[in-house]
Amino acid sequence: MKFTDVIAETIKANEVSCVFGLQGGAVVHIFDSLEKLNVPVVYTHHESSAAFASASNSKSSKGLGCSVVTTGPGATNTITGLLGAWQDSIPCLFLSGQVRSAHMSYGRPVRQVGAQEVNIVDVVKPLTKYAKTISSADSIQSEINKAIRIALSGRPGPVWLDLPLEYQWTDVNFDPKKCRKIAPKNPKPNLSKEMIKFLLLLEASKNPIFVLGYGVILSKSETLVRDFIISNGLRCVTTWTAAGIFDSENKHNLGIIGMSGQAGANKVVFNTDLLICLGSHLSIPHTTTLVESYAPKAKKIFINIDKDQLNNLNLDSDLNINADLSYFMHLIKDIEVINKNYKKIDTFKKLNYKSKPAKKELVDPNIFFNRLTSLTTKKTAIVVDGGGTALYTGFQSSSLDQDQVIICSSAISSMGTGLAETIGSYMSKNFKDLICIIGDGSMLMNIQDLQSISDMNIPVVICVVNNNGYLAIRHTQQGFLDNKYYGTHPEWKLGIVNFKDAAKAFKIKYFALEKNSDIDYISKKVLGKNYPIILEIKTPEDQPAMFKQRYKKNKDGTNTPLSLEFME
Repeated sequence: MKFTDVIAETIKANEVSCVFGLQGGAVVHIFDSLEKLNVPVVYTHHESSAAFASASNSKSSKGLGCSVVTTGPGATNTITGLLGAWQDSIPCLFLSGQVRSAHMSYGRPVRQVGAQEVNIVDVVKPLTKYAKTISSADSIQSEINKAIRIALSGRPGPVWLDLPLEYQWTDVNFDPKKCRKIAPKNPKPNLSKEMIKFLLLLEASKNPIFVLGYGVILSKSETLVRDFIISNGLRCVTTWTAAGIFDSENKHNLGIIGMSGQAGANKVVFNTDLLICLGSHLSIPHTTTLVESYAPKAKKIFINIDKDQLNNLNLDSDLNINADLSYFMHLIKDIEVINKNYKKIDTFKKLNYKSKPAKKELVDPNIFFNRLTSLTTKKTAIVVDGGGTALYTGFQSSSLDQDQVIICSSAISSMGTGLAETIGSYMSKNFKDLICIIGDGSMLMNIQDLQSISDMNIPVVICVVNNNGYLAIRHTQQGFLDNKYYGTHPEWKLGIVNFKDAAKAFKIKYFALEKNSDIDYISKKVLGKNYPIILEIKTPEDQPAMFKQRYKKNKDGTNTPLSLEFME
């Protein structure tokens, strides 16, 4: 069988819902083989878009993501998206075309040999679980199977195969019996000692709080976790990307934690005597840098599949359990937990949302997004771009149903991801509607994705938060640089596009929202349509975040950060 046909057969067997990429001389054979097999392919207009789309497609489909890019700049253009998949633990298969083997620079003391050639494997190794240049055409079936198994097993993550050009049209050995959907390999360790300590800590606790991280979703344990918490009358908080595991209004869900989370949820963490972290290692964005004083009243348990992560926690731990979360939840699912008291802790949930506009003029994005998301159907993907204002608004104010999904490259929080992630989520075919919240600055970073959204007629409401530039960065400049807004405002050397004109250029319907009193009218007007819409939300240039970490002003003019217990 032809080398690239083996690749296509393997991708199809592994039920990849869509491949994302951009054509190039070193990948034409790969795309031809994919198209022959009717594997869905989206040709983006930049490789970074292909990378972000493949990761969001994996998040939305709960399967393997896949990108195909050409040699040299095609490969290097994917690196930010690759980093996002790496840090968010997303299983993606990256395939790069390469020049002929004789023209590669691998192992030579030179910078380049072939045309548009780069030693891409050494570049991406730190950001992948497995990266290899194929050195024998006949090894392609075993290598791609190996790469996919590594991507899916343990803590998931991206893998990369570099494919020399002359192999791609070669006939190679192919075993149909080995062309099948690959299952992850996760060990089932003996946890008898750990379970005894876990049960003792849980029994001794008066008000245990479960911290739900993205590992709950990666391990496909949402139902097990929900059932355990609800049946035992327990309470939880979530990280950003685990927010959709429970309805926002569910009494067992007390909100989103972190420096860009919700005030009530953070107060919960500081008033519990036990934190049980499922699939979260509580990184700096969750705790701030004040790790020594984080949740001082609470003992802390971490259940995580990544042993290295458990060995490098920022917080002191009372118990680490190194196991697949699904396996762990099956061990405890029949345990009965009694005599827990959440009377005080439950009162903090009312602090998670502010219904009064922060400014009188224009639109408060938090009130708008809370109302918009509350009106959406259950089959909606909410894509949150990584730009500051959109990011904070998307997570602090969303009103979610249990089965809605928030998609975001949360670890890197990169501006300009939202449009590509919208394309990737749409191609999972799991959602009736999509909402993308993105800032006016972020919109320009990958505006070419509007062409794909228009061509594909994706039913998305693209909510452009227009605060005249980079508001989140202006907040920093205001606090530390005496209001010198270089590069963050049109009056300080930053140009911003006219979004009505941009919508017209890409043949996308346009609406504008300019006052809070029109929120319900405009929301109902744009939701539920079977075509893309750009909704420009005109917000104050100095719009504050709904919640933020507080600082104490010192007599010498310096500031001392306060713990998240005092967020407001």
